[in-house]
Amino acid sequence: MIFHRIRASACRRPAGFSLIELLVALAIGLIGAVAIMQVYIGGETGKRVTGSLGEAQSGALIALYQIEREVQRAGLGFLSVSALGCNIRSNLGSALNNRFLQPVSIVPAGAGIGHFANHWGIPPGDPGADMLVVVAGDGGTLVEGSRLALAAPAGTTLLRLGTAQGIAAGDFLLVSESGQDCTLARATAPPALSGEVSIDHATVTAYTDQAMVMHLGAVPVFAVYAVRGGVLTRCDFGVSNCADAGLAANPAVWTPVANDVVALVAQYGFDTTAIPDGIVDVFCKDRVAAGGACPSPDTGLGAAPGADPSQPVRACDWTRMPIVQLAVVTRSGQAEREPVSPPALQLWPDTNVAPTTTGPLWNVPDQNFRYRVARGATALRNVIWRGAGC
Repeated sequence: MIFHRIRASACRRPAGFSLIELLVALAIGLIGAVAIMQVYIGGETGKRVTGSLGEAQSGALIALYQIEREVQRAGLGFLSVSALGCNIRSNLGSALNNRFLQPVSIVPAGAGIGHFANHWGIPPGDPGADMLVVVAGDGGTLVEGSRLALAAPAGTTLLRLGTAQGIAAGDFLLVSESGQDCTLARATAPPALSGEVSIDHATVTAYTDQAMVMHLGAVPVFAVYAVRGGVLTRCDFGVSNCADAGLAANPAVWTPVANDVVALVAQYGFDTTAIPDGIVDVFCKDRVAAGGACPSPDTGLGAAPGADPSQPVRACDWTRMPIVQLAVVTRSGQAEREPVSPPALQLWPDTNVAPTTTGPLWNVPDQNFRYRVARGATALRNVIWRGAGC
């Protein structure tokens, strides 16, 4: 009987899984884990790409909005043909001296210091990116200026104006006459009842009673936008010397506006009609004569608008440019393993219908990043309001 129990116990199968069963279960578990990880990684990648593209798009729109707001003010306070394109003479340091007074100046990519298209002498930004100079007054009065009531000899610090309404001590005044350099100075005191205004900088040339005095307000803007190190930055000549190459990397001078910006590209909108009608016919960086067309390629390194030696010709150029077209290119903050962008981006579509344009191609520096373009055409309201023609 005892022998029978031992034999029965010895013949009973052991409980548990065999090695083969464990290996099969382990393999199935590993396959499931890999599948789950692939789904998770794919979801995270998609989320990261979507978030990065969203940030790039938001950055482009914010940068474009900031520039457009300032461009809309361009030209406020000095749109007399005697002031447009005049050579500024000022005691505000050397930064503003011998700069052409224009509502907007496009400094094309590749125009280094000394190039005629970079008459502001601004240190170049990132490759492939234009720079933009925007000038505007902030005066709420004398928008159309006041004629001198009496001629002003060279070297005088006393002006007699026909109208001196709204001028306060410290306000900027611009004295201009066709074909002459213009004087930029501050009023040292409120004007007398006779219309006499004292200024802190002597006139640089003799002005007749046909000269105009423009009121630029207390804080005129001489803003420069440039892309530096992948950041859209802004500098103001009224505050700092934006032409000082030693300050180009100083964030206190070149204030950051938007990150992950790789290019700012701009074109002027030209009215090429022989008798100007105020309607844009073509977008171009280079100066376009009446009835002309943009050169190809349109680099802006040819004949720049407003660069003529004659101030009256520079002024007439500006009466033909009521719009500026802008494109801001931003880049995602995360590189991809494989190329995900084309070798070049067309910044705006070609069109053969007026206003015509050839959408410039912007060469992508790294195809492993994703890029977004925000574009718009900004009307220069003050140029439009002054009317066409010079």
